[in-house]
Amino acid sequence: MFEIKRAHRNDSELILKYINDLAIAEDLPYKVSATKEDIEQNIFDKNSSTSALIFYNKQIPCGFAVYYFTFSTATGKKGLHLDDLYIEPSHQGKGYGKIALTYLSKIAIENNCARFEWWALKTNVSAIRFYKSVAAREVDEIVVFRLNEKEINMMSKK
Repeated sequence: MFEIKRAHRNDSELILKYINDLAIAEDLPYKVSATKEDIEQNIFDKNSSTSALIFYNKQIPCGFAVYYFTFSTATGKKGLHLDDLYIEPSHQGKGYGKIALTYLSKIAIENNCARFEWWALKTNVSAIRFYKSVAAREVDEIVVFRLNEKEINMMSKK
């Protein structure tokens, strides 16, 4: 039986394991620098805007999701951003990903979100194929820009 439960601080080590497993699975082009302490502080701190879910099959953990809320000035409403979704390979192909996206869609509706968005690495062909199979569409009209910690520090000194 597949279940989705809200993650708690004592799940931090498992979440970090899944973050690293996902990075390996999708051949992430940079090193994961997150620590257990980062997870504890930034997901489970009382002022955090981030939440995590743990997926269970027969009461055994089999995956996770991390999400947070955004805001769109164009819609005047919140959006839900899915940062990570991972299901262990031995549990893939059983419909759990679709159940997880449905669950997250309900969270978006409950929070009056205008959008539910996520990113996928261009090289993660199986994830892209899966997302398209649930009627998600690629957004071609935007380009994602990023400043990493080093660049943020440099920018802040200008």
